[in-house]
Amino acid sequence: MNEQLNVLNLPDEMLHITLMGGQAKVLLCRTTLMARKAAEIHQPSSTALAAMSRAMTATAMLGVMMKDENASVTVTVAGDGPIGKITAVAHGPRVKISVGNPQADLPLKADGHLDVGGIVGHHGRLTVIKDLGLKEPYIGQTALVSGELGQDFAQYFTVSEQQPSLVALGALAHEGFCVSAGGVLVQAMPGCPEELIEQLELRSVFFSAISREVADVALEDLAKAWFDGLDMKILSRETVSYQCDCSREKMEKALIALGRAELRQLIDEDGGAELTCHFCRTAHRFTRDDLEDLLARASR
Repeated sequence: MNEQLNVLNLPDEMLHITLMGGQAKVLLCRTTLMARKAAEIHQPSSTALAAMSRAMTATAMLGVMMKDENASVTVTVAGDGPIGKITAVAHGPRVKISVGNPQADLPLKADGHLDVGGIVGHHGRLTVIKDLGLKEPYIGQTALVSGELGQDFAQYFTVSEQQPSLVALGALAHEGFCVSAGGVLVQAMPGCPEELIEQLELRSVFFSAISREVADVALEDLAKAWFDGLDMKILSRETVSYQCDCSREKMEKALIALGRAELRQLIDEDGGAELTCHFCRTAHRFTRDDLEDLLARASR
């Protein structure tokens, strides 16, 4: 039993890897605990949880690729499936997520796998907004390819960022519980020889069961096996986690932003307000006196 518990609680982390002296780079991560935290907060169906886990894993990868600790990346997946819009936000390795309809579910596919593509939808858009603290954020958009999200993020990197990429995202979920989740991103750098690209494509079959692979094997052992003979070097590792940065102060700013008329209406008609964070479900209650104070601040 103890051995089983250890397997189920391997740490969430991201490995930064180079191949052949930097001709290709790899991000390999386990995000199981992150997915379990999301499940605890949002109470999703197994299929919705698998979709959310994949979206968080890819968003974590985008987050750690941004070097500025004050930068953030927001990913939205707006497909035509019953889950509705998925929104994931990363500040470096810290990720949070919200979803339109977390209780949506679909039957298993004919092969016995969760129908992530069906619940997300096969048509729609993947949008990535990178806020570097400059005047205008970078916005990239691509059409959904399959809704399975691995292919969709590969399409985003290849088309929107002109960076040919292999992306594998996976999550094992059962009765709303995440057994295991993780992902791998492989990118060929400019000037990467065709021989290495061919090797990476041949080895991509290893990534097809990524969620099972990361369940009970150390990430460095997986990297050594998958990239054997390719001068694999682990540059660094960092912890990734589910973390919401909402606060009462941010909620106050949101209320002030409503304007004086709407604040006065809340005071007169409702006698208070309660704002619930979409990412962590924390409720922030504001009394009549609190709103009067905010109204006074809004008039300054």
